[in-house]
Parts: sequence; C-alpha cells; structure tokens
Amino acid sequence: MIKLILGTFISMLVLVSLVVVFYWRDTKYDPSGSDFLIFFGLIPLGITMLVMAPVIIKKWYSSRQEKKEQQQLEEQKRSEQQQEAEEITEEEIESVSLKVYAASSLSALGENEMHLHQLKEGISAELDQKLVNGYGLPILSYRIQEIEDDLEDVESSISNRQKRMTTLIQQQLEQNTETLYQIAEQLKNSAMFYDAKLALEYRMHPAWINPNQEYDDETTEQATVEAVPRLNRLNVHLILPENLFHAWNETEGSELIHHYLTELGIIDQQFDTEYHYWGETTAYQDWIKLLKRIESQDSEVSLLIAVDSEIDQETVDDRTWMSEKYIPSEYISTCCIGNSKVELQNIQVSKSIRITLNSNQAVKTLKHLNLDLSEQFDQEQPFVLVLDDQTDFKQLKKLEQNFADTAIEAHHYIYSKESLGHTQALSKIFSFMLSLQLDEALFAYVYSADHQQTQVVVGTEFA
Repeated sequence: MIKLILGTFISMLVLVSLVVVFYWRDTKYDPSGSDFLIFFGLIPLGITMLVMAPVIIKKWYSSRQEKKEQQQLEEQKRSEQQQEAEEITEEEIESVSLKVYAASSLSALGENEMHLHQLKEGISAELDQKLVNGYGLPILSYRIQEIEDDLEDVESSISNRQKRMTTLIQQQLEQNTETLYQIAEQLKNSAMFYDAKLALEYRMHPAWINPNQEYDDETTEQATVEAVPRLNRLNVHLILPENLFHAWNETEGSELIHHYLTELGIIDQQFDTEYHYWGETTAYQDWIKLLKRIESQDSEVSLLIAVDSEIDQETVDDRTWMSEKYIPSEYISTCCIGNSKVELQNIQVSKSIRITLNSNQAVKTLKHLNLDLSEQFDQEQPFVLVLDDQTDFKQLKKLEQNFADTAIEAHHYIYSKESLGHTQALSKIFSFMLSLQLDEALFAYVYSADHQQTQVVVGTEFA
C-alpha cells in the first residue's frame, strides 16, 4: 500500500511540475519560495490523496470486514471447543476391568522386569555386525541374542523376518506352558461337566487317554466328573505390525499355535487364533478396543501376543534409504487375561487392569480407586509408563496437565519408546504389557498423550 501511495505521489509530482514549469516559462513568472512549496509539495500531495482516497477507503473497509470475520470464526471455534468440552464432560465415564493370570516379555534389554531395570540404568543400542547400511557399514540395533540358536529349527520356507518372530512366539508359548496347561485342564473338565458332545471329543483325545484305565462302567466314569467354574474357550490374539499384512504366512503361524495347544490337550472346538495387523498411529486405540471386547466375553480367557522384529537385512535396506540413523529392534510381549467373572482353577491372578475411558485427568481415576493418597508417591521409584516421545514438547505439556492435580512428579515417569529403536508399530502395546512386570508392591500407571481420554492403572488389588 505504501509503495502504491508513493508511486502515485511521484507521478503527480512529475506531472504537476511539468505543467507548472512550462506555464511559468511561457508567462515569464518569477516564483517565490512559497510558490515552490505550494506547487511542488502541497498540490501533488493533495491530488495524490484525492486519487488514493477511494483505494484507501476500500482497503480500510476490507481490512475491517476481515477482522470481523476473523473474530466471528474465533468465537465460533471457541464455542465449538466449549461444546465439545461439555460433551466430553457430560459423556459417561466408562471403566474396563480385567484380570491378568500371566504376563511375560522379551526384548534386547532383557526378559520381563529386566527391561524395566535397564530403562532406569539407561542402555543404548549395540553395533550389529550382521546388519549393514547402504555403505556396507554395520549399524546399531536392538537384537535379541538369546534366539539366534533356535532359528535353525524354524520352517525355512518363510521369510527371515517371520522366522525371528516365529521363534519369539515359540519362546513365549514355552514361557507360559504352566498357565496354558492349567487352562487346558479346566477347558477339559468344564467340557466334561457342561457339554456332553465336547466330553466325548476329550475322551477320544490322545492327550487325555490313560492307557492303564479300564472303561468297564461308563456311568461310574461320569460320576467322577467334578463341577468346575465354566470355561468355554481360549482365544489367541496374535498382534503383528500392519506392514506384514500381505507378507505374513498365516498358515505357518496358525500351525505353530495349533500344534502347541493340541499337544497340551485342547481340542480344536475350544480355541481360536485371530490375527491383528496394527500401525503405529492406531495401535493403542485398537488395543483398548480389543481389551473392551475381551471384558465382554464371559467364560472365556484370552492369550495376547504382540510381536515385531525388523532385525532383517531386507527390511533394513527398505528403511535406511529413508533414514541413515535407522535403528531396528525386535520384541515380544504376552499376557493371559479374562474379565472379572472368569475363574481359573490353580492359577492365581497376578495383576488387575483398570481402564478409565472418557476421563482426561489422572486425579479422577486415582480417587475412584482410592489411590490418590498412596504412599508410593513419596518414593523415588518410577511407576508411570509413558508411551510417548520424551523429546516432544507438546506431548510433555499434555503429560504435565494430566497429572497436574496429583502427587505424581517427573521422576516417576518411565519412557520406553526409545528402547525399541525405530521399530515402533507396536511399541505402545509392548510398553503397556511391560507395566505388568512392575514390582507387586507398586501399582503402575500407563498413559499416552495421544489418547488423553484413556487412563490405565495396573496393580495387584484395588478398592
């Protein structure tokens, strides 16, 4: 605008000057100092203002209208935000309650609670001589060395990445053998007592046939069946990264689980394997939905296995061209859970999970569980699993706001994201299950700033 006014003034000055100079020359007029001021200053300025007045008025009017519209938009936005806040406030707080019967995890940092211990100590990735970047140089990685010797026993027709993940799954199944065996026992006893058709299947199952038993009197055998808490099904949920949706051989994976469970004596009608392929941005939301679904399943127990591995040269080649600082990792976590109505024989409940939905403040959840005055707040030991990036200022701000009215402080936080390198698709799921490994004397709090309305507490008992 200034350039336009200045340009117009100069044009008017030149034009007026030419007219005045030629007029004075023809009339032989002898101008005074005031004439110069009037004709070469005030008159060009006045003409400029006269010419520019409509433009200036139009510009002022447009600017005023824009400000009004901007104010209206801001008021509308504030109104919408207030309305959303009121809707969230009015929305009923929803709770999810689950019992944990067994939990285990494995990563490059260690097994079960060892991973948490290493997080406190501060461990970094190691140079991996078996993985190289585009220049042929070794890269850093979080490789689980314990499974290297077991890779030879895995089916050779599948990809190297699936081999490692299959080995991890097998390791976790073996880790939970005792729990799964007790579940198999109860599934059989429940079927024998409640379902005559399934009872017949179990009598014919090789795992439950006693070669020394004589079946002279079927009535006598029926009489020996004792009443047990009903258990109808074992649901196995295998959670994989979404980039394996078209690459994972489900036949091989299902055969591994099927073989293992049938060896324990579970018949096909009483277990099911379901695959989930989740991405980093939606994994936690999908995880909470799955836990809500499990809570609604009476007389059923679920085995959840979340596994990922990018310790594979082909995968590294795909990633390193986008980021030279790419650090691959591998990890697996498993938990056996059921809703509050499920009763398992000979298996003690190790932890309880309380999920509060539609609650944007930790203090509400803590008060509801009578934990707001817990003595562990005065201890130095960390117990809050933060699932987000600790270098993201916006997320840290949300984290601070969530715990603002509690006695929880920054030294209580445990950040696990970086310990899994750039293999992040299921990192929040792994970290969630990592909370199940916290000391029994403490309750764990799980929080993600990306899901502000979800509060999770894990402990041995609650009010």
